[in-house]
Amino acid sequence: MDDLQPGKRVVVRYLLEPGDTHSTSDALGVVNSADESSVEIGTKRGPIRITREQIMLVHEVPPAPTKSGRTHEIVSAVDLRRISAAAWLPQDISWLHMENLRNESAEDANDIGLLQKGWLLRSSESVTRRANSCLPVTDTGMDWEQSLDAVEAWYSAREKPSCIQIYSSEDSSSLAPACEGLAPLLSARGYSPSEPVFLLAGSTAEAAAGAAHPGDAAAPGLSIDVSEEPSPMHYAAWTSERDPGSEEALRGLIEASDPCEFVTAFADRPDGSRSMVASARIVERSKWGVLTNLVTRPDLRRRGAGRSVARAAAALLSQRGVRSYLVDVEASNEAALNLFTSLGATVRHRSWFASRG
Repeated sequence: MDDLQPGKRVVVRYLLEPGDTHSTSDALGVVNSADESSVEIGTKRGPIRITREQIMLVHEVPPAPTKSGRTHEIVSAVDLRRISAAAWLPQDISWLHMENLRNESAEDANDIGLLQKGWLLRSSESVTRRANSCLPVTDTGMDWEQSLDAVEAWYSAREKPSCIQIYSSEDSSSLAPACEGLAPLLSARGYSPSEPVFLLAGSTAEAAAGAAHPGDAAAPGLSIDVSEEPSPMHYAAWTSERDPGSEEALRGLIEASDPCEFVTAFADRPDGSRSMVASARIVERSKWGVLTNLVTRPDLRRRGAGRSVARAAAALLSQRGVRSYLVDVEASNEAALNLFTSLGATVRHRSWFASRG
């Protein structure tokens, strides 16, 4: 059952006793761990372990709202960070939690049996920060100093400097509860924060701005394509202005997620040829759309190509019943910030990559 992947929020209807179809119950929560025989669901009442043969029905549900309002306005900062992280995961990950440390006898650090709680450790041969940083999600079962020690040891074992993605609850500089105890420790140990990265969230229907289908979003002279695999042109555009580190690792990051699609705007020429002008990657996670890798040809910026791609991506998601989307944008990228705010998105919170060495 694909919906029983660790980290997903689900409703599971199950038999209280195997074989007894007259006695059932429901469990609502996040999948902590899953293996061939059973699954553990973290619910408000505590963890519940259910055997596979007891399961009748599984349905993935969006993150729990924190207040009333439209979907993209009521999800917590930590859940938004979970969704964003799930769309950009390297192969080398682990979850820092006391219970997992007690079970270090497992040979595979990425064993699906690891509890998906605590702090998410990520390492990649690419140079992208999200794939090479620790993301605090829930309490690790240790104090702040012990947790940071463990993070530094994990990255040291990989001969890499440690980096932590810290974030705020709202659009402010005040850190979220999952990170707030780190500030004095990071400062004392010589960590330096990056420029802020804004997470913007919005309604797909609003961002589509009247486009019922992706092709409807194309500006004059452009056409829109949706594909399941990126082309060499996509990779050339993504790596033209930034060093990707290992291109193989970058390819693994981009193509590992499923479902994952690529929305591309092409300029159509009178002779029938065309050239790629802008593109973006779209991943669906937890009933949300995550937009990454939006890029526009430098010589054709501010001509509507980026807007066409963003609207087309939103139309594609809305068409599939995905109501909300998010995108991470660096504070210095004024063009992208203006684009998404003009499509109705709002800044939900900020994050920083604190690194040392």
